[in-house]
Amino acid sequence: MSLGYIIALIILGIAFIALIAIGIVTFKKVKPTIKNFKETQSTVQDHIEHFTTEADAVQTKVNKIMGRVEDLQKVSNIKMQRFNELSTHASSLNDSLTYLKEHGGDYSKGIAQNAVDELKTEGPVIAKTFSLAFKRTIEKQKARYKN
Repeated sequence: MSLGYIIALIILGIAFIALIAIGIVTFKKVKPTIKNFKETQSTVQDHIEHFTTEADAVQTKVNKIMGRVEDLQKVSNIKMQRFNELSTHASSLNDSLTYLKEHGGDYSKGIAQNAVDELKTEGPVIAKTFSLAFKRTIEKQKARYKN
């Protein structure tokens, strides 16, 4: 073997040993940083899970509130429909009362005239029937107390 070849092998060996030594030193210096990186990554993951849970809880509350809002809207719509119906009925009643107020005199005159006409035509018949019934009742009472 030639001397140049041996020197090249020695330099190569020293370089290899130096490379291994530098790797070990670098590993020892980087090890705490890697450890801190893993801890930070774990902490970040814990925070992500925590805030995800919080976001889910808030979203659940928002969904419940939205459900309540929808229910309130339905109830409100139903009550508005009923109120509109009540307004319609009140308007109709008001119209009827106005009509009755305007035509009430005519109706009462017509009813009074019908009553007078009935008394004229049926009054004597009713009086005759009543007096006949009264006479018969008196006769029956007299007959009952005579015995």
